[in-house]
Amino acid sequence: MNTALYLAGTLAVAAVLLGIPATFAFLAHARTEHDHGPGCWWCHPHIRPRRNAR
Repeated sequence: MNTALYLAGTLAVAAVLLGIPATFAFLAHARTEHDHGPGCWWCHPHIRPRRNAR
């Protein structure tokens, strides 16, 4: 397979896989009528603190 074709296919798959959650985020925000602030998980995802394995 040609390298350029492989890269084009890989980029297309990456765009689709990243577009799915982006679509859900857009739809969630399109339905809100107010400024939802920093509590919104879509805009401000919170990384949970790691437990110390010691």
